[in-house]
Amino acid sequence: MRRIEELEGEFLSLWEDMAEARGFDRALGRIICILLLEARSLSQREISEATGYSVPTVSKALNTLTSLGSVRKARKPRARTTLYYVEMHPLEMLSGAVAKWMLIAEIMGRRVAEIQRKMEEVRGEDVERAQRLARRLTELASSLPRMLEVMERAMNELRRLTASGQGPMEQEGDAVKP
Repeated sequence: MRRIEELEGEFLSLWEDMAEARGFDRALGRIICILLLEARSLSQREISEATGYSVPTVSKALNTLTSLGSVRKARKPRARTTLYYVEMHPLEMLSGAVAKWMLIAEIMGRRVAEIQRKMEEVRGEDVERAQRLARRLTELASSLPRMLEVMERAMNELRRLTASGQGPMEQEGDAVKP
């Protein structure tokens, strides 16, 4: 195997790991990566051949990716085949992920506060269990602001990088855009 193929394999694995870390199937990461590497619009069949996944698996993953806004679809005039492409820069994808995590952390903070408020009502029921729960809630409540602070710094850095001209990327090749 040539060295470039090994490096492409490592890059594919990286995108699979990123998808999995966000709670998605690894196929989504591989498909995005193939679209990024090819830098042109591909049909489901072409994506299937490039990834080794079946057409139904690719179809399901593409439905998810298009609904998330990570992948776009288009057709050439008078063509029956739908083509898929990545329109956003990886930085934009990552900033979207960070923004989602920030929202989730804020929601978690509100829910933790609500559970803590309700703890006052049950303290006398089972003291040991109530104390354990209160400790875990306190640990989570104290870590959420720090998590949000780190994510906010990351978000600001992603915004800075995007504004500095390091995104969004231009499509190469014969990418079809609406």
